[in-house]
Amino acid sequence: MLAGLVLVAATFAATAAAQPLVQSDRQALIAGLQAQYEVSLIRERKMADDRETQEISVLEARLRSARAQADAAKGDARQASAALAQARADYAKLAAELSNRDPALHAEAAAYHAEAEAAATTASPAKLAALQRFADGDRTQAWPAIEAETAAAANSEPPAAQAKDLRELAALRDIMRAHGEASDADVLALYDKAAALDPANFMTDIHRAALARDMGDLRRARDAAQQAIAVASEENEKGVALDRIGEQAAGQGDNAEAASDYDQALAIYRRLAAADPTPAAQNEVAIILKDQGDLRTATGDYKGAASALTEALAIRQKLAADNPADRDRQDYVTAILQRIGDLDIKIGDLSGARSAYEQGLAIREQLSAADPANTDLKYYASAMMRRIGDLALRQNDLKTARARYEEVLAVRLALSAANPSSAQLKDAVALDYFDLGEVQFAQNDVQSAARSWAQSYEIRKQLAAADPTNADMQQLVLKSLTRLARIGADGITWNDVAAQYRLIETEHHLIPADERVLEALRVHGLANGL
Repeated sequence: MLAGLVLVAATFAATAAAQPLVQSDRQALIAGLQAQYEVSLIRERKMADDRETQEISVLEARLRSARAQADAAKGDARQASAALAQARADYAKLAAELSNRDPALHAEAAAYHAEAEAAATTASPAKLAALQRFADGDRTQAWPAIEAETAAAANSEPPAAQAKDLRELAALRDIMRAHGEASDADVLALYDKAAALDPANFMTDIHRAALARDMGDLRRARDAAQQAIAVASEENEKGVALDRIGEQAAGQGDNAEAASDYDQALAIYRRLAAADPTPAAQNEVAIILKDQGDLRTATGDYKGAASALTEALAIRQKLAADNPADRDRQDYVTAILQRIGDLDIKIGDLSGARSAYEQGLAIREQLSAADPANTDLKYYASAMMRRIGDLALRQNDLKTARARYEEVLAVRLALSAANPSSAQLKDAVALDYFDLGEVQFAQNDVQSAARSWAQSYEIRKQLAAADPTNADMQQLVLKSLTRLARIGADGITWNDVAAQYRLIETEHHLIPADERVLEALRVHGLANGL
C-alpha cells in the first residue's frame, strides 16, 4: 500500500519518522499504497499465472531486502535509497500491468486512490513510517505500529473520524488477509467496530456481510445486509443490499423473504439497465435472474426457474459474444449453463443436462488451460465435472461416475488445504465425499462407502456447528446421518437421525424429501411425536 515514500537519501534512515513529507514523496506514497492494494486483489482473485505469481514474489522479496539495506545504511545512503526507490517502482509497475487486464479490478484500484491519498495526507509521521514499512512488504512487523498509532489518534477524534480510521485499518488488514497474514475474522472485527461508531456507512455493512458469509455465519451476514439497506441512499445500493439479504435468507431456508428480496432487486436493476444499458448493468440483471432461478429450483417451481435462467443465459451469451476476449464474460455463461443442467436433471431431461454441462465444461477447461494458476477456474471446472459424474451415476455407469468423483475430490481437497478458512471449499469437499460414497455403495464397496460418508459427515457437522442457522447445512447433516445409520457405520444409529430430524422440525425447515427419512424412522420405531 505504500510502495513509494522516497525520502532524501542522506537522511532517510535517521529521519523517516520525524521529517514531514514533501509533495513528491507524498505522491510516491499514494502510488505505493495503491500498488499494494492491486497486488492483494490480484492474489485473492488468482489473476496471475505461475510465472507472474513468481515474479510478484521475487519483486516483493527484493522490495523487503532493499528496505532492510536502506534502514541499515549509514553515512552516504544514496545508493541504498536509489535501490529502494527502483524496487518500489518495479513492484508498482507490475501491479499496474496486471490490474489493467481486468476493467473491474482496475476500477476498484482507481477508487482506492482516494483512500490512499487520505492515509498519506492525515497520518502522523510515526504512522507514515509504519505505513512505509508495510508498503515495503514487511506487513506483519508494521501492523502493530499502524494499529497503535491509529488508536492513539482516536482519543482526540469524534466517532465519525474514528470509524473512518477503522475502515482504513480494515483495508490494510484485508491486504494482509490476501497474503495469508490475517483472517476473515480479523478484518471483520475492524469493520464491526467501524459500524458501531458510524452505522450509516453502506460499504462497511456490505464488507461485513461478505466476510461473515465467507466464514459461514449466515445470521451475521444477513444482519449486516439488512443494516446496509437501511442506510442505502441510491437505487444501486438498494439493489446490492436486497440481493445480499436474499442470499442469506435463502441459505437459512427463509424462501418467502428471499423471493421478495430478489423480486425487488430485479425491478431496480431492470430500471437501471433500461436507463443506462451498459454491460455491467445488464449483467446485474442476469445475476438476480440467476439467484431467482436457484431459489425457484430449490422450491420446486421448475417452470419459473427455467424462465429466469433462460433469460439470464441469453443476456450473458450476448455479453460474451460482444467481447470474446473477456474471460469473465465467458465464465459467466458457464454459471448459467450449470444451473440449466441441474434443472434439466430435476425434470428428467438428461440429454439436455448433458448438453448444458458439456458446453460449460468445455468453456471452463479452456479458461483454466489459459490461466493454470487460477484456482477459482480449477474449482469451477471441477464443479462441472462433478455434475457429469452425477449424470453417469443416474445412468448406472458406475465406473465413470466413480472416476469423475475421485478426480473432483482430489482437486477440491488441494484447494481447501490451500485455503482452510473457506467454508465454501469445505462444503464442496463434504459433497464430494458424499457423492463418492453413493457410487461406492452402488458398487457394493460398503467399507469404502462408510469411510467416505463418515468424512462427509464430520465436515458437515463442523460447518453446522459454526452456523446453526444454516438450514441447508442442517439438511446435509441429516442426509449424511441417514446414510451412516443405514449401514451401521461410524457409531451412528437411527436415534441420531431422529434427533437431527427433530432439530430441523423445531426450526420449521423440513422439506418434502424428509418424508422418506420419517418413513425410515417409523420402520425403526422412532417416529413418536414426529
